[in-house]
Amino acid sequence: MMRQSSSLITRFKRDERGAFAVIFGLMAIVLIALGGAVVDYVSMEQVRNRGQIALDAATLALQPEIFKVPVNVADIKERAEDLVLDRLGGEFGVTASLLDPTVDVANGTLTLEAQMSVPTVFVSLVGVSKLDARIRSQATRRMLDVEVAMVLDNSGSMGGSKMSNLKTAACNAVNILFYDRDGLGCKVPTGVSKNENVRIGVVPFTALVNIGTQFKNEAWLDWTSASQVAAYGEILNFDDDDNENTKFTGPMDRRTLFNETKTDWLGCIEARVSPYDTTDDPPDIAERKFIPLFSPDTVYNNNNNYLSDNGGTCQLKTCTQEKTQNSCYYSRWSGWTCYGSTSYKYTKRVGNMTTNLGAASCLPSNPVEISSSSNTGSTTTTTTVYSLLTERELQSRLCKYNGTNENSSRTNDNCPTAKVLPLTDQPKSVLDSINAMVASGNTNIQQGTVWGMHALTSGEPLIEAKPMAPGQVSKVLIVMTDGENYPDLGPGDSDMNGSSYFSWGFRYDERIAPKNEINTRAKLTSVMDDRTIAACEFARENRDIDVYTIGLGSNNATKAMLTACASGEEYAYFPNSANELNDVFRAIAGRLAALRLSL
Repeated sequence: MMRQSSSLITRFKRDERGAFAVIFGLMAIVLIALGGAVVDYVSMEQVRNRGQIALDAATLALQPEIFKVPVNVADIKERAEDLVLDRLGGEFGVTASLLDPTVDVANGTLTLEAQMSVPTVFVSLVGVSKLDARIRSQATRRMLDVEVAMVLDNSGSMGGSKMSNLKTAACNAVNILFYDRDGLGCKVPTGVSKNENVRIGVVPFTALVNIGTQFKNEAWLDWTSASQVAAYGEILNFDDDDNENTKFTGPMDRRTLFNETKTDWLGCIEARVSPYDTTDDPPDIAERKFIPLFSPDTVYNNNNNYLSDNGGTCQLKTCTQEKTQNSCYYSRWSGWTCYGSTSYKYTKRVGNMTTNLGAASCLPSNPVEISSSSNTGSTTTTTTVYSLLTERELQSRLCKYNGTNENSSRTNDNCPTAKVLPLTDQPKSVLDSINAMVASGNTNIQQGTVWGMHALTSGEPLIEAKPMAPGQVSKVLIVMTDGENYPDLGPGDSDMNGSSYFSWGFRYDERIAPKNEINTRAKLTSVMDDRTIAACEFARENRDIDVYTIGLGSNNATKAMLTACASGEEYAYFPNSANELNDVFRAIAGRLAALRLSL
C-alpha cells in the first residue's frame, strides 16, 4: 500500500501535461500587454504630435509678448496651457501642464515646455496606467527697431484738400506704426501702449529744407565760407571794391550779414558741394560742411530786392543826365512832341564829390537807370540819374549791408516755416509736426530726400538714428510729392541771375551744373532728377535704407524718377487723387509694421 502511494507521487511529479495551461494563462496576459503596447504607444504619439503642434502654435502666437515691459511670464504660461488643452480637445484622461517659460528678450526667444500624460488601455494590465511625454517648442523673432523718415512735399501746389489729405494719411500711418491703430488722424490714441521700437522723423520740404535754428552753433555749419562751394558763391555774389573786373576773395561771415541786416537765420540750408549734395558723408572737413542759407539782396527792381543798392556805407556813384528839348507841344493822341533843338548836360557824383561835366557824357556802356523826372512846357527838361556801376556790381556790393537801417526777412527768402523733426519715439511730437505743415513755395525733392537720409543715419548733422545694423534696425525713407523738381520762384531765364536764389544759389553761379545745361525749366528739372536718383542710390546701397516713393498726379518724367529712386517698382506708388493718399500710407505702414517682427 505504501509502495503504491509512493509510485503515484512519483508519477505526478514527472507528469508535465497540466503545465501548459498554467504557463499559457500567465503568458497570455503578457502577450496581450505587449501587443496592446503598440496601440497604446501609437495613441500616445498621436496625442503628443497634436500637443506639439498646439505648443508650436502657442509659442509663435505668444512670442511677441516677451517684448512687453514688464514681461508677464505667468500670463504667457497660462495662455499657452489653455491653447494646448484647447487644441487637444479635452481627450479623456489626457493631461498637459506647462513648465515655467524661458524668456530671452535680448535674442527674441521664447521657449515653452509641457509635460503630457496619456492613459493606457493595454499596458495597464501589467501595471502601467499612463505614458508620459515631454514636448518643447522655441520661437525666435527679433524685435527690429524701425526708423522712418517721412519726406513730405509742402510746396504751394499742395494747398487745400491735398495738404489736408496728406496730413490725415501721414498721421494715420504714424499711429499704425506706434500703436497699431488706424483712422485717428493727427490724434494720439488713448488706453493703448505704444510700440517701443519705433522712431519717426518728418522732413517737410519746399524749394528749401528748414532744419531749425537749434543747430546754429554746431561746428558742421559753414558760416565763414570755408568750403569751396560757399567761397565760390561769395566770389560770384559779393564784392567789396565796386570793380566788377576784380573778384572778391573774402573772407565773409554770414553771421555778420545777418547781424548787419538785423535779421536772424531761420534754419534753411544750402546744398553741399558735389558729390556731397547726394551723400551722407560726415561734415568733418570744410568741403563737406553745411552752408546756412543767406539769400543776397538783388539789384533794384529785381526778385529779391530788400536793400538800397546805395545804402549802408556805400558811396553814391552816379551820372545825372539833363536833357532839354525845345518847341514842344502836347497831343492827346501822341503825347508830347518836340521838334526843336535838344541839348544834354551831365553831372558826375562819387560820394560827396560832384563834378559838372557840361556836354561831356559820363554814362557807362550799359547804364542802369535809378530815377527820372520831367518838366513840361514848350521846353521840356528830363532829368535821369544813372548808376556808374553795372547791375551785377550793384547787386554784389557788400557795403550796402554794413550799417543799413533796413531789415527784411528776405535774407531767408523761400525758407519754409515747417521744420525738420529728427527721429523721435514721441508720437505726439511727430503728429504735431505733420499737423503744422503749410503749403507754400516751390519744389526741391532732391534736398528733401537728402535730409531724409541724414535723419536716418547716426552721424552728424542729425544724430538721433541708431547705427546701421542689418537684422536689428530697419531704416525706411518715404518720399512724397505732387510736383516735379523745380525750385525757381524768380524771374525766367532772361533775368541776370537766371533764377531766384535756391539750394545751389543762382543758376548764374553754376553750382549744380553749367549754365547751358540748366538754362530752361526742363533742363534744370532733369539735372535735379538725376541728383535725386543719386541720393536715393546712395541711401539704398551705402546706408541700407529702404526707399518708398509716392507721386501724387505725377507726370511721366517724375514717375520715372520716383520709380528709379524707390527700392523696387513695388515700393513706388502713384495715386491720381489726394483722397487716395490714405490708402497708400496705410499700405506702406502695414508693410513696415510687419517688419517690426522678423523671423
